[in-house]
Amino acid sequence: MPQFEPTWFASQIFWLLIVFYLFYRLLQSRVIPSVASIMADRDARIQGDLELAQRRRDELEDMRAAYEADLAKARADAQAELGAAQARMAEQQAAALEEVGRELAAEAADAEKRIAAEKASALDDIRSVAVEVASAAAGRLAASSVDQARIEAAVDDSMEAR
Repeated sequence: MPQFEPTWFASQIFWLLIVFYLFYRLLQSRVIPSVASIMADRDARIQGDLELAQRRRDELEDMRAAYEADLAKARADAQAELGAAQARMAEQQAAALEEVGRELAAEAADAEKRIAAEKASALDDIRSVAVEVASAAAGRLAASSVDQARIEAAVDDSMEAR
């Protein structure tokens, strides 16, 4: 193989240096600047993306804080509305209870009046029965007739004593 023959080493080294120098100049003038610009563009794009992500994160934090504030306000409003509704219901319940109390008191008064009337009627019936029984008993016990006014007065005294 001719490349391994020592007589050709000098020319091979010479051409290696020339090719290496040309390759180096080509890399330095064309490839490295384009790679450097690509790397700079990539760094700028990454930095822009990072800044955009940070802005979006800040926006999301602001939106989350606003959401939480709105949620807290909605909860407070709901609690206030619930309290107001409970107060209205308590007022309505108190008014209804008062109305029912008045109706029950009126019904109780009417019932007491009916009871008093029935009691008076029953006492009159009892009085008349007691007068009849006392008249019959006095008529059988006594040979003479007993005065009806005296019997009624005795029954009235007896009923008043009880």
